[in-house]
This record gives sequence, structure tokens and C-alpha cells, in this order.
Amino acid sequence: MADLGDTSMAGTAHKHKLTSWITVAVLILSSVVIGVAFVVQSIPMGIVGVVVGVIGVVLGITGKIMDDAH
Repeated sequence: MADLGDTSMAGTAHKHKLTSWITVAVLILSSVVIGVAFVVQSIPMGIVGVVVGVIGVVLGITGKIMDDAH
């Protein structure tokens, strides 16, 4: 088997913030709610999922999560 060396991310330039992980969790929750709404054919649940998704996008923009990559 090939030696991959040190695969640890420690010491690299990657940054992360708690707000970024909260945003990701909100967007995943939104996707799950929309998926369940589709399966059970519930328009109100789908609307809730979309609203949660919009909240996640707003959190992502205001929290500047794209700046974590630099």
C-alpha cells in the first residue's frame, strides 16, 4: 500500500468559524425538511424548508463564510 504521508490538516492555512458550521447545519436542515415535505406532499412544510434555507443563505452572506477558505 502506498505511503500517503501526513494527512493531518493541522498547520495548514484552512480557517473555520463556528458561524460557518452553524450555517452549514441550517442549510442541511433545510434540505432535509424540503425532502420530507416532498415525500409527504406537504406544501406548508416545504415553505418552512425554503424559509429555513433563505435564513441559511443570509447567515452565510452575513457571516462571510466564503472568507474561511483564505
